[in-house]
Amino acid sequence: MNPESTTSSTYTVGVYYYPWYGDDFHGGRYLREHLQPPQLPSLGEYDDRDSEVIAQHLRWSRDANVSLWVASWWGPGRREDTALLHHILPHEDLQDTKIALFYETGGRIRDFTDMDNVSADVAYIAANYFEHPNYLHIDGRPALFVYLTRVLSRNGVLAETIALMRAAASQAGYELYIVGDQVFGRPPSGSSAIGLLDAVTNYDVYGSMGSRGYAGQQAVDAYYAAQADWQRLSTEAGTAFIPATTPGFNDKGVRDGHAAVSRKLEQDSQPGTLFRAMVRQAVGLTEEATGRMLLVTSWNEWHEDTQIEPVAPAAATRSDDSVSGQAYSEGLQYEGYGERYLDILREETTIP
Repeated sequence: MNPESTTSSTYTVGVYYYPWYGDDFHGGRYLREHLQPPQLPSLGEYDDRDSEVIAQHLRWSRDANVSLWVASWWGPGRREDTALLHHILPHEDLQDTKIALFYETGGRIRDFTDMDNVSADVAYIAANYFEHPNYLHIDGRPALFVYLTRVLSRNGVLAETIALMRAAASQAGYELYIVGDQVFGRPPSGSSAIGLLDAVTNYDVYGSMGSRGYAGQQAVDAYYAAQADWQRLSTEAGTAFIPATTPGFNDKGVRDGHAAVSRKLEQDSQPGTLFRAMVRQAVGLTEEATGRMLLVTSWNEWHEDTQIEPVAPAAATRSDDSVSGQAYSEGLQYEGYGERYLDILREETTIP
């Protein structure tokens, strides 16, 4: 895949993009609105169907060498589907930014075993997305990213799911290129599941790293050593590998139970150092077969604070509006970082 691009990168830099923000921006459910002072998106709590919001996201993306949005998709007629079909794909500023769907198995395959929606979903996707000039194709085939294929594999239904997807696409006249969210933690000694997929990647970078607080360089090194092992396993299976990155993690605004990971590599490091360290290693694992693709979790998943979308400048703080004053922040410092992460991504993916 060698898509033309106006970015200055030789990589295909993709971000997971969430077109699910409406009038209330899922209010009360993300870390940074609880900080003191709050750190809101630079665009405010936006409606992602707004033309100016989309235009600014596209401008920021191009400035940061992002040429691909892997967009969360929860089914025909759902909010994400409507935003994509009626607001994002027709947008006059889309230019050469590519779009691919991220098939949310948790919402479409009930209990990760019920296949009732799969064939109809792929038929709908084929009819409504694949012919759009901005839809991502790899080796001439429309690409579909599938969340948690590793859970489908564990439940013994991955082969059936993939067969149904390929058959539905074939019936519509397409040969599907399936990217599976198969990579997690340390790789097994072998995996027949990988061979069912055209490419594999790791959405949950946080979970695979297994870090809390300050990850440190050792954890980053260990993560990418494991990723290199996954790459060797996928190569043996004839499957492509797509490395992944993230700037940090904190889901305390939306749920309990996960320890936060700072965006600073070490306590005395500068903000953004975790992301920079990860991108530097990820680019070394990119492959020509995918256009040297790497993925960022995420552009705007505010609920888990993995977003690189700009935050309005604000003073760094550890304080939040909880009773203890640090239940959301876990005592980690958060800054109103502006465009810091776009700058890091551009710097680390631009070849002089």
